[in-house]
Amino acid sequence: MEDSSKRLKLNIKQSTRLLRLGLDSSHETEDQTAERNRADLLLDLLASKLPTDPALIETLPTVLRFLSEELQYVSGRPLGDLLQSPETKIALIRRIKDFAKDLGASAKDNVEREVALAFYFAAIANALVYHNVKISQYNYTELEKSFETLSGHNWISPNLTKLFKKAQRYCNKKA
Repeated sequence: MEDSSKRLKLNIKQSTRLLRLGLDSSHETEDQTAERNRADLLLDLLASKLPTDPALIETLPTVLRFLSEELQYVSGRPLGDLLQSPETKIALIRRIKDFAKDLGASAKDNVEREVALAFYFAAIANALVYHNVKISQYNYTELEKSFETLSGHNWISPNLTKLFKKAQRYCNKKA
């Protein structure tokens, strides 16, 4: 079999450079894949709707229980819209925060945990920025650092990045 470096007419220096590029890109690909997975998962989560409270569903008769599950998929605003809106009631923001906390606790891997954490802090940011209410036990300095870190990630959507930066400035004033 013919040597591939001769077929490509590469010298030793070019072959070494090509090999190095291939090896370097495999590490970048893993990081880029993880980042793309985070971004995709976050966008899916932001486009989804808040699930109905299971305790509420249990109180419904069987026929209505089935209908409530069906209606859940066609009613309500996407979570991303709720987190961006100053009109979203604080009680609903607290439910979103709890939902994100549960997502993080049941996450299968670090990617899911990181996305749930970003989502959790988005609810906290909404409460601070739009309602002037702190729904977290973290102090303002810790929250400011968290918002700064989250707004620096490339996989965070631009709208959430803006919300995190507003929350960061809010915490900076309060700290």
